[in-house]
Amino acid sequence: MTPILMKERTAPVLIEGLEAAVRRIPRSHPVSPNLQSRLSAAKAGYGGELELDRVLNTYKFPHEILEFHDLSLVSHTLFQMDTLLLTEQFALICEVKNMAGDLVVTENPPQLIRTADDGTLSGFLSPLAQVHTTCKLFEGWLRARGVHLPVYGCVVMAYAKQRITLPNTEIPTLFPKLVPGYVGELMTGSGGLTTDELALLGQRILESHQGFNHKPICERFDVPTEVIKGGVACPDCDRLGMWKRGKGWYCPACKCRSMTAHEQAIRDWFWLTGKPLTNAACRALLGIDCPRTALRLLRAMELTAVGNKRGRTYSMQLHMELAKHT
Repeated sequence: MTPILMKERTAPVLIEGLEAAVRRIPRSHPVSPNLQSRLSAAKAGYGGELELDRVLNTYKFPHEILEFHDLSLVSHTLFQMDTLLLTEQFALICEVKNMAGDLVVTENPPQLIRTADDGTLSGFLSPLAQVHTTCKLFEGWLRARGVHLPVYGCVVMAYAKQRITLPNTEIPTLFPKLVPGYVGELMTGSGGLTTDELALLGQRILESHQGFNHKPICERFDVPTEVIKGGVACPDCDRLGMWKRGKGWYCPACKCRSMTAHEQAIRDWFWLTGKPLTNAACRALLGIDCPRTALRLLRAMELTAVGNKRGRTYSMQLHMELAKHT
């Protein structure tokens, strides 16, 4: 049987925040290269995770497996799991990596050193150390709830073209197509939970998932909000500067028309600043003059309104999953 999907994977909301930053923070700003790099890494990581999902969801396992994606739980501290496979006999945590260049994992200190194709060196936390720590934290989470299951971990390199050098370790490093076979090796056919206990544990894990509020991009990267570029971005060509035409928007560059392009501009504001939006600030952001038009657009988005008349502000609560560092 294929795994039972308990928590699906969605595109990391951090990607939307970084896309807003790349779109609206001038390329001349010193932080721009870092934003571009972080966006590329986030997209690559998500693509790698989807590759593992594709393999798991086309494989028939002999035993029931519960599958969770992007889980954040609290043990001694908040910890995140890219993919958790839960069976009656064990739990398997998969830490997915999709990074270009030559990768070398060291033990002392526990680090992943990447040499990019252009020769640039970058350092990251060792994925082996990440897996080891996450397994211990999840073991503690289970024990605190009276559950005693073996917890295993593996590093999954999304594509066989990736190049990595590793020290001797008991933690396996696999490609996605090898993960089902490793799961099969771990299945002994005896002991562990009953089917009902597995279902109950799966529900408790799902209910214990912790999200957290997005930290504004400008605050996170120390960018003054004054540098944010205004304008409505075209949904087709992504250029800023759509014109308001009737109840919709028109792009003079590619001739695209949209009724809702302004919504992304307003979301960009909250992703970047986290600050309430006034009618005047909304008009400046969208490049329109009429307060009534701005009021109509703001109301249609069902934002949280505070205050009356000229003092009214609008807010949007943005949530995100635990941000990954690689």
